[in-house]
Parts: sequence; structure tokens; C-alpha cells
Amino acid sequence: MIVDIHAHFAPPEWVETIRRNGTPYGCHIEEDKSGRLWFRLGRDEPVLLIPSLSDASARRRAMANRGIERQVLSPPLSFVGYQLEERQGQALSRLFNETNVATARASEGHLIPVATVPMQSVRAALEELDYAVKKLGIRMVVIDTNVNGANLDEEIFRPFFARAAELGVLVQVHPHHERGAAVARLPRYYLCNLIGNPIETAIAAASLIFGGVLERYSSLNVCLVHGGGALPYLMGRVSYGYSGIEAAHSVSKPPEQYFRRFYFDTIVHDARALVFLHDMVGPDHLMLGTDYPYDNTGEPDPLGALEQARLRTCDSILGGNAARLLGLED
Repeated sequence: MIVDIHAHFAPPEWVETIRRNGTPYGCHIEEDKSGRLWFRLGRDEPVLLIPSLSDASARRRAMANRGIERQVLSPPLSFVGYQLEERQGQALSRLFNETNVATARASEGHLIPVATVPMQSVRAALEELDYAVKKLGIRMVVIDTNVNGANLDEEIFRPFFARAAELGVLVQVHPHHERGAAVARLPRYYLCNLIGNPIETAIAAASLIFGGVLERYSSLNVCLVHGGGALPYLMGRVSYGYSGIEAAHSVSKPPEQYFRRFYFDTIVHDARALVFLHDMVGPDHLMLGTDYPYDNTGEPDPLGALEQARLRTCDSILGGNAARLLGLED
């Protein structure tokens, strides 16, 4: 079983519902003169809805060409409406989760639904997480690296992580370049994504470590995309700071022990970096990823990337870890 743990999707029924009337969901989809669809969330700038996000047939062909048997269906983070008021944010999450499950069920097991929840309201986030897991059977939820500028270790978010741990759901933490660190300094050269996203993931993960979230919830499973961003390559500095800086000595164990609790996808674009990450966390905490359909920053040849790192035959990375975490073995 070869599983892609990191891919994005816009369910066709979700698109059509918002096109007909997006007002209850705080967003709109409009078609321009050339036939392209644009998604506008609240008052944000519109985002192009690329056709491959919703084309299930093209997705299945791409999966076959890349040797992928099963693929998760996460929302692009530009579709996650944390800036909406609670009622609209919850409605948008519910619509995505229900239409995502409908698409997955029609795929005969090849596509795996992922939930989104309105983190701007922890009450609503808990309600939608319960609904997604208990009613829809979803085993993974994706959240942003920050919630309207608040780090994930804030006390207000503790009930969400407690519930995720209780339900045994995998939490995937994914950055969005328009809501990341130093965004005002990164508009040129696509640095907002190339540099900003990995740094944003490092901030989120370090907050979960130093904020005691992983210490408090020992059964919580968290996946960091893009190979953990910049954090794996900063762990020496982080650990050194923990040993000598009082403000950083906020948890009972060295940071690297919590770091090894994370799961990571394989999207690092460099065999040397993938070998380094593998040596740090071991094969039981790595999972194959593509970032489909965003091939400009994703991995169009995931099996080739594993081959270059001499990890092509590792069943746990190919799909064993994902199958265990998502209950696919059942």
C-alpha cells in the first residue's frame, strides 16, 4: 500500500454549492471571461481555483503515473476561513467535510477524506471535529500553523488538542504563505512560500514543544508537512538553547525527545535532506507526500525521491505509517 499523506482537493459539490450561493459560508466563487473560477474568502483577494484541484479523474491518472495507490484529500489552506465569524466558519468546514467524504466514498478506497475545522472558535472546532470523526469517519484533520496570528500553544487551543488526542485523529499542521512570519518582507522571488512556509512550520512545531502541548497530551499525533520545514535543521540550536537559556527551559525533557514525536512527510526536494531527516527521526515517523496538484512546490516523482535517498523499499514510509495512523489497515 503506497499512500500520499499530503495532497489538496476541492470537492466538485463544494465548488458548485458555493457557486450557487456562498453567502452562508462567507465566501464566493466567480467565473471570469476566460472561464476560470476564482474563490474569494470574506474580503480577501480572490484565489484561482485550478481545475486539477477538483478533477477526480485527472487525480487518479496522476496517482497511477506516480505509483500512488491512496491519497489524502486536504483543503488548500487558502480555503480555510479562520477569519470568518463563527457561524460562517463552521458552515464552511461542515460543507467541505461532508462533500469531501462523499467524493472519497465514491473512490472505492483510493481517496481518503481529511477534515477542516474553524479554529477561530474552539467551541465550533470541537463540534466539527467530533462530527467529522464520529459521524463521517474521518481520521485526519488539517490546521494552519497559526490562527489569526496566535501560536498553537495558546491556552485557548488546548481543548482542541485534547480532543484530537482523545479521538486518536492525526493532526496535520500546514502553513499558508499569506498568513506566515515576516510576510511583509517576502513578496519577491516567491520567498513567501520558499522561505516563509518552512519557517512558519518551524515556529508552529517549536511552540507545540516549548508550550508543553506534546508533553501534556502524550497520545497526540501531529504531522508536519514539507519535511518539518526548517525545524529539523535547527534542532541543534534549539536543544543548545534549552540547556542554557532559562526562558527556553519550559518543559521537563529535552526538545529533541518531543521533536521525535512528530511525523513528517518526505517533501524536501533533496536526497541529502531526506537522508538527514530519516537519520533524525527514523522510518517510523516518515510518510510519503506529493503536495498534489501544486507541482511547482510539491514532489512530482515521490518514489524517485525515495530512490535517490535509498529509502524506496521502506514499507513504513511508503504507506505503513499512514495506514496505521489513518486506520487503513482496518
